Amino acid sequence: MESAEASEKVLRNAMPLVELPVDGRLATAIAIVLPAGARHERPDEVGAAHLLEHLAFKGTEQHPTATGLNRAAEYLGTELDAVSSADCVEFSTAVRAECAMPAVELLSELAATPLLSECELERERAVVCQEIADADDDPASRADDLLSAALFAGHRLAAKVTGELADVQALTHDRLLAFRRRQWSPAGGLAVLAGNLGHLDRDRIMQLLAGIPERPLPPPPPPPPHFVARTELEQRDGDVVHLRLAYEVGGLDLRRRRDRATAEVFSQLVGGPMGSRLSDELREQHALCYWIDGQVWGYRTSAFLSVSCSVAPSGLDEACARIQAILARLRSGGPTDEEHCRFRAYSTGAVTLDLESISARLDHAVEMVMQHGDHDLDPALYIREIDSVTRGELAQLAANVHPQPCIGCVGPASTADFYV
Repeated sequence: MESAEASEKVLRNAMPLVELPVDGRLATAIAIVLPAGARHERPDEVGAAHLLEHLAFKGTEQHPTATGLNRAAEYLGTELDAVSSADCVEFSTAVRAECAMPAVELLSELAATPLLSECELERERAVVCQEIADADDDPASRADDLLSAALFAGHRLAAKVTGELADVQALTHDRLLAFRRRQWSPAGGLAVLAGNLGHLDRDRIMQLLAGIPERPLPPPPPPPPHFVARTELEQRDGDVVHLRLAYEVGGLDLRRRRDRATAEVFSQLVGGPMGSRLSDELREQHALCYWIDGQVWGYRTSAFLSVSCSVAPSGLDEACARIQAILARLRSGGPTDEEHCRFRAYSTGAVTLDLESISARLDHAVEMVMQHGDHDLDPALYIREIDSVTRGELAQLAANVHPQPCIGCVGPASTADFYV
């Protein structure tokens, strides 16, 4: 992987600025990230992070309408993007390298000088409510939401990032502004530039980013609750059951690069390519599903193994039994030597190929800093870590997978199907 060295500096408003130069690219990817995700919301602010992100696009001081802002981006050959997650809000884009500076200016406007007009709030509230309704109508999306409800019951993480319709309807303009004043802080945030950086004016970039109002570092969000195996089931007629499982993984600290590398290989071994344990047995050998995924993920203090699939109602009990049996065999015996070698090689290759994309490299940096607090962003370090994961480390991770999952499910099913 050919690239110059990553660098980081801290601006006068306490925002870290990371540069990830990548030789031979024609484009630049840019992101401005603020510690203002959904898990930072208070009970009367549910949905504020996402609605505020939407409202920012309705105009800035330099481009006071959404139309003007969109056209400015289109003249640069791009669109401006944003996403609200549990941890943060991110404004981003990718442009041909010659347009990087005006793109940085537009993103800086969104973070520093959005108008957040009260007269625009009702229109954007209606858009967000439609977004929520669309997601609720999608059974696969609904199953994801139910898994979160089971896994994080009683915590903000139990509710979707957007909030429910009632949450969004209850948000006032004053609450949105108060959330922004508290959470849109450059301290605890991040700016990232990746790809071809040959057209950047560093002094101007620092001036633009320093225009994001300086605010105190926000307090950390409450940690996820203690794991308890729960089931959330929504009965719907149909020919498909959307099944989501999540198992606690004890002893795994995703702040550590070594643990993240082990989780990467284990994810591929369990639920990655066609030769992974879940895909091979449930899809290839028994034709129970068209697709099935497994992934280790989590937060700084909690880690989970999720398994997701869609199955016919007649195959649900068998699918659940086989998933449980696969994980039980891994828990007791770990992977084989052959599996260790094969999935270590596969994971090393998959991550290397993914990070050829400058947008993926930017996303990797955002994840490392905002989710795991890791500022050592050279992707080659992570790739080398993956390539040295041992069989014993994979076996230890498997042994720490909780025997019973939280379950989120949508479709023609009953709770009895999950406990065969």
